[in-house]
Amino acid sequence: MSDFSPGARLCKILFGRATGCAYPDCSEPLIEEHRGHQSPNVEVAHIRAEKPGGARYDPNFTKANGKLNGEENLLLLCLKHHRWVDAHEESYPTEELIAWKARQVTESHGAGLSAKQLDQVVKAFTTPKAEAEAVGASSVGIVTKIENLKDVKPVNVDSVEFLPGVRISNVGAIDFTVDGVGFDLDLDGQLSAYLFPPAHRLHQPVRRLQPQSNSVWIADADDLRRLAKEMIKMARVPTRFRAFGDLGSGSRVHGPWVSSLHLPVWEGHVTQEWLDGFVDLAKQTRAQLGRDT
Repeated sequence: MSDFSPGARLCKILFGRATGCAYPDCSEPLIEEHRGHQSPNVEVAHIRAEKPGGARYDPNFTKANGKLNGEENLLLLCLKHHRWVDAHEESYPTEELIAWKARQVTESHGAGLSAKQLDQVVKAFTTPKAEAEAVGASSVGIVTKIENLKDVKPVNVDSVEFLPGVRISNVGAIDFTVDGVGFDLDLDGQLSAYLFPPAHRLHQPVRRLQPQSNSVWIADADDLRRLAKEMIKMARVPTRFRAFGDLGSGSRVHGPWVSSLHLPVWEGHVTQEWLDGFVDLAKQTRAQLGRDT
């Protein structure tokens, strides 16, 4: 798994000297235009792999001597051709990719991306882009939006366990590490956070996510129920919740708010109307006790 992320300076060099994918006769643009948006359609590929066992690995190209992630060992390829080149290294030898790079540079003749496009590419390749979502995960591998969990009915299974979870998706152009995930709980205007355990007996999440991949973390349902009971004792009822993920870059990504009706802490008879009434009752209780509302 790659841990390489090109910096702004390297991006400007690579993308400033190329107009398209280096694969011969590939017509894929580096930037795709769609409904007023512009999205990168390219990946920074290593000619010689980062690690032993990778495509075209050369022990003389290392991080220590600066050759591995140097401009001369990097090539711009569209997503499809990057997969081809690394999956079938015997058909794509080092010498051929070096020739592609030379042609990619000379054929551009300075007619690369515009300044605006180049700024967008630099941002895309230096900024992690993630999405977070509250999900339900089962002991038989089913993962669905948490609000759809009650409707899931696995077939040919005698017993199945469903637990709340968080799915973090990498929707950007660079890898990133997920340091932790959890739920933000809205206690009628007061926020509290529940942090998931790093692993669960049903699932060991992948913490470093490559582009277009995702991973699921599972909560400890008993801990979540205990937390809810403690909140209720304090006359605080969670009205809604959302998933969050802490990225290795130091940033946090949030998912959309979801009604707390879908938290697995209530009895089966609980409805949204009942929950709303419970929230109002808790508010009245706090007022009577003189607690901050």
